[in-house]
Amino acid sequence: MKETMGQIIRRLRKQSGFTQDELAEQLGVTFQAVSKWENDTGMPDISQIVPLAAVFGVSTDELFGFCGTDREEEARKVIEKAVSLISHPASKELIRESYKVLRAGLEQYPNNTALIMQCLETGITLAYPENGELCDAENGADIYRECIREADLVIKYGKNASDILRAHMIMVLLHSAYGDSENAAAHAEVFPWRADMTGCRMKGYIAHWKGDRAAESACCQTDLVLHLEAMLDDIVDAAMCMYHLERYQDAAESLTKAMSLIALICGGEDVYPRFHVRETGDIHALLAKAYLKLGRKEDALRELDKMADYDIEETAKFGNEKKPTTPLLRDVFFSLYRDGMDFSAALLKKLEDRDFDEIRSDPEFVRITEKAKA
Repeated sequence: MKETMGQIIRRLRKQSGFTQDELAEQLGVTFQAVSKWENDTGMPDISQIVPLAAVFGVSTDELFGFCGTDREEEARKVIEKAVSLISHPASKELIRESYKVLRAGLEQYPNNTALIMQCLETGITLAYPENGELCDAENGADIYRECIREADLVIKYGKNASDILRAHMIMVLLHSAYGDSENAAAHAEVFPWRADMTGCRMKGYIAHWKGDRAAESACCQTDLVLHLEAMLDDIVDAAMCMYHLERYQDAAESLTKAMSLIALICGGEDVYPRFHVRETGDIHALLAKAYLKLGRKEDALRELDKMADYDIEETAKFGNEKKPTTPLLRDVFFSLYRDGMDFSAALLKKLEDRDFDEIRSDPEFVRITEKAKA
């Protein structure tokens, strides 16, 4: 005979070593409420289901007496369907459709962490104003509020440290963008101040003491890539601050150093990984903008030509199966190369930037554009 929810709560409470009073204190309810649940004369409020499951260290499915495997599989299918809706290059409309699928899935499987995280990642794409054309300005505030609820669930009841920190990061970005600096600062306070406190470094220490130097090296290389990405983001973001402060020479010099850093790490590769494509933009395009402000039109066109060559010619040389030859990147845990993307369409979009209007009729710019269309 199937257990009732009350019987399940009683069993899990005793397995966890709690009295009814202790469980009530954990949940912020009275012991009479717990007694009613266990005697099946009352039911927990829906808002108490996730906290109750978290106290026992089980899924909400287990509280309802469900087998979790089928539901996990169904939640995974929801994520796959949502992801399949987004083509490359992505559009706001497609991302919005994907988000609707995820939200509907979350109503069916409210405790699935992977589904919650996918909602968060898609939600910030639509709600974050600096995402440009991908930002859903009309519905952004509502999506922001939904993200707050989802992040709160991950932060309070998540088991994976990376998910929890990512949820905090999304809240820093969204609270800041929507004017809630106080809450943004509260989320920012949870982050470690040391850059070496990463999962890769911890796994590296374990491998070190096991005497597995190959595994330790792979951990170090992966950590290097993650730090390189972070350094490039900092350099490029700082450079764009200089650009907006009309310090165009400083911006150009900083962006050039970002490209030099990539060359230093990737020296000897026939094709560099796409480290130069940042959230702020393609470094070649950003350099071109700075050069135009400095009146260096030829330098700007040269950078745009390099950008076009990479997106059209260089990317044709690799796919996900390609491994770097550089020793510092050869054993990284994940692929540094991506295939299956429409780089030509993305290139044309970069060239359509209004900052290039002043050189749009230049024969060299026309030639670059025609190359991108070919």
